[in-house]
Amino acid sequence: MKNRKKWIIIGVAALVVIAAAAIGATRMNLTIGKQEKKDEDKIEVVRRGKFLVKVRESGYLRSFTEVDVRSNVEGEILEIFVKEGEVVEAGQPLLKIDEEQILEERKQAEANLDASVAQVKQAELRIKITEKEQASTLLQSANSVAKAKASLASFVANKQQRIADAETQVATTQNSLNQDEIDKRQSEISLAQAKLTLERTRASLKSAKIAFETAQSEYERNQGLFEKNLISKQALEESHRQLANATSQYETSQKEVESQKETIKSQEENINAREQVIESRKATLELRKKNVETLKESQEAEEKRLRADVEDARTRLQKIQETTEEEKELTQHAMVSAEANRLRSASQLKSQQERYEWTTVTAPMSGTITRLVVEEGEIITSGRSAFSRGEAIMRIADLTQMIVRTQINQVEIGKITLDQRAEITVDSHPGRIFQGKVREISPSATPRGQGSQDGVIRFEVDIEVLGSPPELMPGMSADVDIIVFEESEILQLPIAAVMNPEIVTVTANLTPAQLGQFQKGQKLKIRNLIGKEFPGSVGQISSDGNADSNLEILLDGSPKGLRTGPTELVIVISDNNELSGIEAQVESERQFFVMLDTGEDSAGDKKEGQKGVKTHIKVGERNITHFQITDGLKEGDRIFVPSMLELTKNSSSDDNDK
Repeated sequence: MKNRKKWIIIGVAALVVIAAAAIGATRMNLTIGKQEKKDEDKIEVVRRGKFLVKVRESGYLRSFTEVDVRSNVEGEILEIFVKEGEVVEAGQPLLKIDEEQILEERKQAEANLDASVAQVKQAELRIKITEKEQASTLLQSANSVAKAKASLASFVANKQQRIADAETQVATTQNSLNQDEIDKRQSEISLAQAKLTLERTRASLKSAKIAFETAQSEYERNQGLFEKNLISKQALEESHRQLANATSQYETSQKEVESQKETIKSQEENINAREQVIESRKATLELRKKNVETLKESQEAEEKRLRADVEDARTRLQKIQETTEEEKELTQHAMVSAEANRLRSASQLKSQQERYEWTTVTAPMSGTITRLVVEEGEIITSGRSAFSRGEAIMRIADLTQMIVRTQINQVEIGKITLDQRAEITVDSHPGRIFQGKVREISPSATPRGQGSQDGVIRFEVDIEVLGSPPELMPGMSADVDIIVFEESEILQLPIAAVMNPEIVTVTANLTPAQLGQFQKGQKLKIRNLIGKEFPGSVGQISSDGNADSNLEILLDGSPKGLRTGPTELVIVISDNNELSGIEAQVESERQFFVMLDTGEDSAGDKKEGQKGVKTHIKVGERNITHFQITDGLKEGDRIFVPSMLELTKNSSSDDNDK
């Protein structure tokens, strides 16, 4: 019984659940239908207006200039003249440190300085006395050196003159000998030329003799022929004239040969005479060379003696100078030591004077005391310690120059430049915007992970708060919007109205007549070389006659089998209208599109359920709400905003087209 009751309860519960599910589904369908109806009418209009691109980061407020104040001396704080939050001027006293011990150390330094000054004066007197004693001895030794040098110089001057005279005689004799040898060589050359000329005259004589004998024989033959009346008298006279010429040349050649023989004889006699003169010159030259060597040896010996005298005098002078210099060095060392002690004492006194002045700590800059960490009676250490800098006793900040220090992601840092405008908000003043500008950009990145948990590389940027309002205080957290792009009258469109799919684009180059067959958004197909067709629509049409590609075709979906790059294809406008042999460029990239409301409702140009004409656009900058439109749309264009359901349908349709 119990089991039966249990199953009845379960059955009733199941029926209730099924009924509730049915009612919920019905309501969901009604809601979707209403939502579809509502989305169908959603339209954005391309407008012009102000366009801002911002980089937003968080940071904290601090003064641009702040200094931690430390004491230069150690000791007990006797009195503090300021309090936290007080405004001070540069040089204003801040606190007083006990000066008793420092005054005692200064008195000791003054006594040490007086003693070292007395030591310096004593060393100066000792130097003067030593200099006078040494001057007389040095003068006598220097005179001895001068006398020895004078004797040596006089000898050297005469020695050079004597040797020069002897060497001049040698050179003169050598020159005469050289000239004689030159004359001899010239005579030998003349003799050789004369002999050569003799050979030529003998050859000429032989030739003249042959010519003479030939002319004589010819004349005798012609004379016999003339007597027989076989030749004319004129021919006989001509042969007689040739004989006379040959006879004259033959006699002249004989005389030239005899004359040349006489010339050769004269040249040979001249050469013999010059050889005798050369032998005499050589003997004289050897004698004069030996005389020069003998003179040099005797002069060298005398010069060595005189130089030895100079060296002896110089050695005596050097010994006196060395002892003098040593004595001077001793007195100078004493002087240097005394002067060093004086300088050391003066430095110690100056240091103690500075330490005394440092017992009153003054403000290094004008500003506001933002932190005071010591009290009267407290013992502080010196910030000039060799082991540590010492703790800061207070901090002074210039609150008239406030900045926001923030960290900018490396992805965004390239957009940031100096003097860019910035808007600053702080939690303590909600709804209020403070103006600022970029004042400083770190040239290097913050070490990875420093100041954050994500390990992202960031760059430190300082934003100056213009005017630095007094309500902004160091340490406050702040949000900063850096305006990286700001222009008015920018053509723009909401991001929701822009699609960014991966699109295959065909750009073709057509003639004006061919181009006239197309209009923006027109549906067509392209066919590749193997006959496969791909559907698409007309995008941009360029009327510029200089453009390489003036027709843009946007293919549907992601067509397979169509390679990117240059190709040749057929454009199928309709079943009876095709353009073949068209050169085109196929490219695949992610592009921007909108559904443009053209005011037409031709179902043949659109897919079922699609609103507007799919139009290719170009965008520039982007902010969190809008795109900057650079090409493809004009002000006032109406754009359908596709719903998620429509995007899904279009995506499914594209997949089916594939």
